[in-house]
Amino acid sequence: MKKISTILVLCCLIITLQSTIKKVDSSSNPPSGYSGATGDYCNSCHSSYPLNSGGGSVSVNGLPGYTYTPGQTYNFSLTISHGASDRKKWGFLVSAINSGNNIGTFSSTNTNAQVNSSELGHNTAVTTTSQSSYTYSNLSWTAPATPNLPVTFYFVGNAANSNGSTNGDYIYSSSKIIALPIDLHSFSGTSNKQDILINWQTSNEINSDYFEVEKSDDGQFFYSIAKIMASGNSSVLKSYQYIDTKPSYFEKPIFYRLKLVDKDRTFKYSKIINVKLKALNTFVKKVFPSINYAGGNLKAEVVSDKNMDVNILVLDAGGKILQLKRSIITSGSNNLNILLPNDLQKGMAFIKFIGNDLSQTISIVIQ
Repeated sequence: MKKISTILVLCCLIITLQSTIKKVDSSSNPPSGYSGATGDYCNSCHSSYPLNSGGGSVSVNGLPGYTYTPGQTYNFSLTISHGASDRKKWGFLVSAINSGNNIGTFSSTNTNAQVNSSELGHNTAVTTTSQSSYTYSNLSWTAPATPNLPVTFYFVGNAANSNGSTNGDYIYSSSKIIALPIDLHSFSGTSNKQDILINWQTSNEINSDYFEVEKSDDGQFFYSIAKIMASGNSSVLKSYQYIDTKPSYFEKPIFYRLKLVDKDRTFKYSKIINVKLKALNTFVKKVFPSINYAGGNLKAEVVSDKNMDVNILVLDAGGKILQLKRSIITSGSNNLNILLPNDLQKGMAFIKFIGNDLSQTISIVIQ
């Protein structure tokens, strides 16, 4: 019986010693594996309050947006905030994960931060006077040599009360996804009488939100003509389509590109394509100058095989009609003058030509 009691006492001493060591280690360096990447957080030990319950947050600034440059080092900072100005000690832990594995390498010139088992955390948690936030700066992450891999950063912050124990501390967590929102497999356009059919396919989508189909009449100034919702998340080919039923020019390239937008509003552009429509019997050959100003003079050349009346509408960027002018054109080439209204706002504007067998909308830029 005495032997059993001695063993129990020794076990208690070992457990107490391990617990004490763990608390010291957590204050000096946080134990690895508690950034949230595996579902475990620092509130496993600092368990007085539920995760993210103190009216504060943890955030990073300086990490790449929707993709990274292979091998590049990104300097970033991590800020822990709390809902009241009563915190005196601050700790953190951050990890970078791809498909369950650590990716890239962390480093720091901040003496209060150091790498611990592929993660970056505090090195002796910073002690301050009572305040509501603290920022760890001079932190770094070096991207892997392989391009375009999705990366998720998991990070936690400890807004502690510095009472020498794990009681009364608040743990905040968050994450940041670094991934190309959409991998574009193909993007093309074909003409169909007076319409242009735009087709594209994606081979991979991660948190994708929507596509904007953008159009340009000169290849320089693009404007949005459609918003198409994306699949969100997909690893198989997804097909999309849009039909542009409002031709601008005939026998002249019309330019298109896609704006691919992620759910966090990061985006990238596709390549630019162009499509040419076959001319009708009556069509607007050109409008110039395409960069103009409110009250300025605009010229248009209209080619027709017959005499006809043409309505010329000046529209603002939202499609509101600001001016209507009627002109008579004759068979052959016609040069028209259009005096732009004085209330045109800076940005995009549109000139719409309507007549028998004629419907063209051409963009101009107002400076």
